[in-house]
Amino acid sequence: MALKREQREPHVVVHDHGRGPEPCFRSDYADKSGHDHSRGRGLGWGRGWTQWPVRVLLGALTLSVVLASGAAGLERYLSRKYMSPQAPLTRASITSADKVDWTRQGLGLPDHAPPVVLTFHDVNKKSTSPYALTPRAFDAQLTALEKAGYRTLSAQQFTNYMNGGPTPRRSVLLTFDDGTDGLWKYADRILAKHRMRGTIFLITGSMDKHRPYYLTWREIERMHGSGRWDFQSHTRAMHSVRQVDATGNTGAPLINRLWLADKGRRETQAEYRARVLHDLAGSVEDIVNHGMPTPTMFAVPFSDGPGQQDADSTDSQARHLLKELFPLVMTDHSGVPLTASRRSASTGLVQRVEVFAKTTPDEMLAAVGERVQVPADAHTPLSETENWGGRQTRTSFGVFLGKVPKSAQIPRYAKADYRPDSSVDWTDYSVTTTIGALGNGTNQAALGVRTNSKEPMTVVVTRNRAILLANGYKVASQPLDPKSDHTITVKVGQDTTTAYVDGHVRLTHVSDQPADQLTGGVTIRSGINRTGNEWPVFKALDISPLDRTPGRG
Repeated sequence: MALKREQREPHVVVHDHGRGPEPCFRSDYADKSGHDHSRGRGLGWGRGWTQWPVRVLLGALTLSVVLASGAAGLERYLSRKYMSPQAPLTRASITSADKVDWTRQGLGLPDHAPPVVLTFHDVNKKSTSPYALTPRAFDAQLTALEKAGYRTLSAQQFTNYMNGGPTPRRSVLLTFDDGTDGLWKYADRILAKHRMRGTIFLITGSMDKHRPYYLTWREIERMHGSGRWDFQSHTRAMHSVRQVDATGNTGAPLINRLWLADKGRRETQAEYRARVLHDLAGSVEDIVNHGMPTPTMFAVPFSDGPGQQDADSTDSQARHLLKELFPLVMTDHSGVPLTASRRSASTGLVQRVEVFAKTTPDEMLAAVGERVQVPADAHTPLSETENWGGRQTRTSFGVFLGKVPKSAQIPRYAKADYRPDSSVDWTDYSVTTTIGALGNGTNQAALGVRTNSKEPMTVVVTRNRAILLANGYKVASQPLDPKSDHTITVKVGQDTTTAYVDGHVRLTHVSDQPADQLTGGVTIRSGINRTGNEWPVFKALDISPLDRTPGRG
């Protein structure tokens, strides 16, 4: 029997021609199987000569996605660590009566005047510090300034004026010491609401540290980019107190030579100078390295030391060191009222108005208004009792007007300055006064000009003599016709002071001090030799520019 041969299926190859797996009956496949193109690898991406570039491209894309994801994650981490979330905008509860009153307080002030500098420290909703305003209180303060007609200046605009630029419209410079995080978290949005500017004096070595109390450089850069904030120096790491002697006494590092415990001595003058300059230069470098302009202003930590005139040698050296780097130095405490003015510009020292948590908007406006520079033009200043400051020894202003209280404690000397903070720049003016009740020769009165300047001038009159004093020293003297009333006219020029008594007795003095250090206002003084004597009486006082004749009040 013939054997039946088994019928076999033809050999089927399954492979991919580029259109997915499929049966292949090509008889020549094996011969050509070594050729990639014949096997279909040239029919799609990733085959033949394209496979490695594509794979590299896909790998690069994958790596970029991973890196981008990682960078985004890192950015989110850094933002959470170095960017505090800003609080919602807070608005103060302000009545219509408040707004009317604040507007009224701005009336009568010059439209153009040297700016007044304000000091704030922190704006914080939760702080109990006497230096920290709540957001609502800060909003109320800015609203009051706005209603009273004040504008805010940038650091550059303020510097331009102090360098001799034109007098701006009535304005303030808002400054903030230290660089606390509340300025970003709370104050920034309130400042934006009022379209105002602020200047922060940074303790640069504390930024990014002691979170969340201080700002971070990321927050500072964001604030600078908004155009609302400028940044100046408050030292790098000298906002503290340090040991200054072997007994453990402490003091501000800016104005004291420090105790070197490892050497058992104080710093030498050279070591002190090198340390202070290194710190100040470092604070400037920190600010510049974060993309901001070179600081031109410095705020004295705790307003301690160089803000005072006639300081000791270390204070004076600190003042010179500061001047090497900063044209303008800010302080909150000074022996003389050096608000922003041409005189303070010549010394490079500016006194600010400090605002505390308990300061009301009315108190703040009153303090600012007292420091707005006014012209030397007042016809009845004796009636403006609220505008007389200075030292009035344990008595009221009435003692100058013959209204002496009946009290056993009445002193024998009294003094008062007219607008001491707002007459800093006065020069080229004339002041006339009539003084009575000088009849018995046991009392005297005086009219002073150039108050609080480098060389204040005083005309002293008694019943029968007139004396001209320069900074307390007699420079001229003339006899007078003996009588109980005398009239004094003093003309104040750039460097020359000329006094006329009763129209014909003349006393004059030419100062050798710089003219820009001789400006200042008017002082009146009274004195008696024995308790119970009659006090002199100022019957009239008139202040006017030199180019017109003074009137009689």
